[in-house]
Amino acid sequence: MAVKVLFVCTGNLCRSPMAEYLAKALARERGWDIKVRSAGTHAVYGEPASRQAIAVLEEWGIDARDHRSQPVDWDLLDWADIVLTMEEWHKCYLLARAPELDGKVFVLTEFVGETGEVPDPYGETHFAYQEVRNQLFQLVEKALVKLVQGGD
Repeated sequence: MAVKVLFVCTGNLCRSPMAEYLAKALARERGWDIKVRSAGTHAVYGEPASRQAIAVLEEWGIDARDHRSQPVDWDLLDWADIVLTMEEWHKCYLLARAPELDGKVFVLTEFVGETGEVPDPYGETHFAYQEVRNQLFQLVEKALVKLVQGGD
């Protein structure tokens, strides 16, 4: 049975779409049964991923042009087995609205045993987007390995 992962950032334009598409590529490449979606705490429906996010994923052969933003909602939270946020405040935002999600919502870094957060590259340079993509790849890979292996 597939593990269902929801990545959450603010606008669902940069970080969470990059995490989603990196996770999908990793799962496909390694044959993992993982379903992945993304959303934003303050997203609107239907916006494409940022031009820079699409570009840095394309550098790795990943096509995210079909991405469309969506706000996080109860259906997505119910769908997910685990919710991984980019920043502590995203986690707090979700838990303040749904305390019953405690134990299901984690900051991505926290989930893999690291500290810090994934910085928002919105409006930054191409290099900043590459740095975030690289950080996300490392974190997403660790998270998926942990989920596939069923570890804590």
